[in-house]
Amino acid sequence: MTSLFTINCCKSFGCQNLGLASSPDYNWPDYRLGYAALHCRACGSYPPLFDTEQFHAWLSAYLTHFAVNSGFFCPVCYQKETIRYGHNPRGTQRVQCRSCKKVWTPGQSSLNVISPPEQIATVPLIVPFQGASADQQLYVLLSFDALRGNILHISSNFTPHHVGASLRYRWRGIGEATEIQDDMIQRVSQRETQFLRRSQFDEIQYGSAMLKRNASGAILRPVIAAHGHFRILSHLWPQVKTHIISHECFLRGATITAWAELFRNRHASLWFIDEEINDSKCTLPWQLRGKTDQGWWQNQWQILEQGCNRKMVCLLTEGHVETGTSITLAASRHFIVWLRQQTEFRDSARYSAHYVFQAIRALAGKYNDLIARQQLAGR
Repeated sequence: MTSLFTINCCKSFGCQNLGLASSPDYNWPDYRLGYAALHCRACGSYPPLFDTEQFHAWLSAYLTHFAVNSGFFCPVCYQKETIRYGHNPRGTQRVQCRSCKKVWTPGQSSLNVISPPEQIATVPLIVPFQGASADQQLYVLLSFDALRGNILHISSNFTPHHVGASLRYRWRGIGEATEIQDDMIQRVSQRETQFLRRSQFDEIQYGSAMLKRNASGAILRPVIAAHGHFRILSHLWPQVKTHIISHECFLRGATITAWAELFRNRHASLWFIDEEINDSKCTLPWQLRGKTDQGWWQNQWQILEQGCNRKMVCLLTEGHVETGTSITLAASRHFIVWLRQQTEFRDSARYSAHYVFQAIRALAGKYNDLIARQQLAGR
């Protein structure tokens, strides 16, 4: 289970140290970039250092909470082999871990997803909530089965668990520039520029997120929420080989760390994507209209067109670039359109961060039920 808790490691695809918690090539702390970093001499990268003890403590609580409620794995040893173990006095099914013999009653609050996905697509969503003042914002991560369309996992940077000071989000009062570019290529370029302007690549400033003075819980740095989010997914489905993420550099780092063994052995692919979909019902084939190199790392993006629809995809690892035509965020688009029609979501600015997140989870479960019924009807 050690890999679940690894965060201070090389995150460079192609490096022999990718995802390894220790290596003779590592040197830290290194302050060459102006912040505490791990220097990997094998590839020359400088990933930021995190407080390992604080991260482990929070992630342990996060994994345990998820396991207790979902029943997908043991809340003590995190093993996935469980058996049914009778019922509690209320008649609810209990389960027992085959490894450590822990017995518990799942809370049944999971999204009830059991079918392994072939592709996972992940996007962020900024949601208003009522905190210390109006217009506070919650950072939510949504992961989908990119082919079936159902929601696999939802996280937010609100946490009810104890959080060390280094893991907390701190709003400095100046947000990143709003992406106003109508041209998709310029928008991708602007995002890359924003990454370079940060104090460190994962230190996003997305807006104020202050809880009410006496509210329990805390607001995490989005990068920490992302690492927890992908650790859940990778523990449930360790063999997923295709990952699609919105254009955000710390999502890349969290994804590639969570499935590090697959990426280190070059058995998985990771894609950035940006879309402009004006006709979701268009069935024309996607056509390659050009390529462009973007950002500090000069990553190559493909520019694709389908009637009045456009998208840009970037393969961040080894893989078949020609499959870029099939890379899509359609599952997330359909859910977010549906979500914005729901009263509970539209009224989120009136409620606490905890309530808003629970409401979105409940709506996600409702949406998954709709997807399941549609799939059954289509058979």
